[in-house]
Amino acid sequence: MPHSQIRFTVEATAAAVHSARHRVSRAVRSWTASSDDELSFRLELVASELLTNGLEHAGGPMLVEVVLDAGLLVIAVHDGSSTKPQPCDADVDDERGRGLALIEALCLFQGSDRTTAGKRCWAALPAASLLRPEVSELRHDAQDGGTEVDQARWSVTPAGEKLLSSIFPSI
Repeated sequence: MPHSQIRFTVEATAAAVHSARHRVSRAVRSWTASSDDELSFRLELVASELLTNGLEHAGGPMLVEVVLDAGLLVIAVHDGSSTKPQPCDADVDDERGRGLALIEALCLFQGSDRTTAGKRCWAALPAASLLRPEVSELRHDAQDGGTEVDQARWSVTPAGEKLLSSIFPSI
């Protein structure tokens, strides 16, 4: 599968978050012949959470980048705040405070780093179901709970950070 990427700027408004997450999903569907509804749902939810965090905590325009490469679908949101996101303990009745936990649960790995203009928050989802059949041989029977890739949780090492920097060069 060829390397696919989009990059666009959105304003920090609720309406822009809504349209941006759908734009991301449409772009990913256009890159592949496969239509993976679960991946689209997860991607839209992660995009929405990353964008909403930028809206709530940074304001101002945000840059969205999405890359599909090497079996990974990586989304990044750049905003103007240099304050890195911090997880919090949300009570049962709280309407906010679960975004980072949700992103972590839906993705293989996620993180944030400071840029010259603020910060970049990113998350990587497994895209094995979008790969050609001969590449996507990690699939198990449905009773096994999905793919090995879906069940993995990775830590980002310095080598991983270098790889992500090559996918998303600093701005």
